[in-house]
Amino acid sequence: MNKYLLFLLLAAGFAACQPGSKEQKDDKGADSTAIPGQATASPYYYLRLKGTVGEQPVTMHLVKTGPSIFRGYYCYDKVGAPIDIWGSPEYEQQVTLYENSRGDDEITFKGKLDPETGFSGTWRGGGTSYPFTLKPDFDGAIRLDVFYARDSTPLLPGREQSPTGTATNSILWPAAANNERMADFIKSAIVNGNSTPAPQQFVKRNIDSFLTAYKGSIAGMDTSGLNDETMNASWNWTSDADMKVVWNQYPLLVLEYAGYEFTGGAHGNGGASYQVLDLDRQKVLKVADVFKGNYKTALTRELGLAFRKAYRMPNGESLQQMLMVDKIEPNDNFILTNKGVVFSYTPYEIGAYALGQISLFVPYERIREVLKEDYSK
Repeated sequence: MNKYLLFLLLAAGFAACQPGSKEQKDDKGADSTAIPGQATASPYYYLRLKGTVGEQPVTMHLVKTGPSIFRGYYCYDKVGAPIDIWGSPEYEQQVTLYENSRGDDEITFKGKLDPETGFSGTWRGGGTSYPFTLKPDFDGAIRLDVFYARDSTPLLPGREQSPTGTATNSILWPAAANNERMADFIKSAIVNGNSTPAPQQFVKRNIDSFLTAYKGSIAGMDTSGLNDETMNASWNWTSDADMKVVWNQYPLLVLEYAGYEFTGGAHGNGGASYQVLDLDRQKVLKVADVFKGNYKTALTRELGLAFRKAYRMPNGESLQQMLMVDKIEPNDNFILTNKGVVFSYTPYEIGAYALGQISLFVPYERIREVLKEDYSK
């Protein structure tokens, strides 16, 4: 299922450290013997799940971000390339997760999910199926709580059938079980270095800002025409935002901040940005922290190759046959795993809206000559 469809659905409803001192061990996060799911602050939760699909080891980061939606990522451990997934609860703990892939073939995880014991069932795709069993595993990982909020307001209070603005937000927050110094660093990164509020307050900031802008958008405007159903529909504005975990293994924690807004017009706009946290150095990483020398040339070459492979584009064709650019340069929106780097481009950044967000994985083994910091351990 392509990312364009995912944006529409959003409208309808972001290497273990070496043995050492006790301080190093504590900085890895929560004690892995803690009861899975115990630290959750609400009906919403984050799980890091490890196990197998068939015989292939996989790791899944799954967040229940709202009353009826799961979002996250998984990867095959040998490859380390994050794969976007989403889905909904069905009945009696039954959940179906869909892989957000570009191909025509639908790839799904369907089974029973219990936040205490794990997720098991059947993976289907490519005309075949395999059993999967995934268990909660926070060894060397950060435990995170999930906070969710929703609010709405009429555009014209007191008028029957007034258009409505609706906003939701879901955030991740370090759980109490984590090392305090580590938790403070992660909180500071999430709030972008600003003063740290309570998470219950922080989750409402985007919502309040959107609804205030919505109510203010009609100031000085003639509202008599808003009785027309077509015009009403264009004023039913929505904003949906959430956070997801892409990678969570010491020393790296990678967070996604995703959002979608409809504020009238032919369609809404959405996209995701990423934040790479080096937990060992207590630093939010930039591209220049990871790469050296003439890295832009090397990465531009590899990103072009990665796009051709992912979108099945022949080498002889210009990238401009599908994109708005003739080469794909690295940007500041990137993900690190223990196997490689992903550069991600929001709609209209390098491609048309219909292509959705374009994310391209480059294995470390192809770019070792320009790696300043090697996170493949």
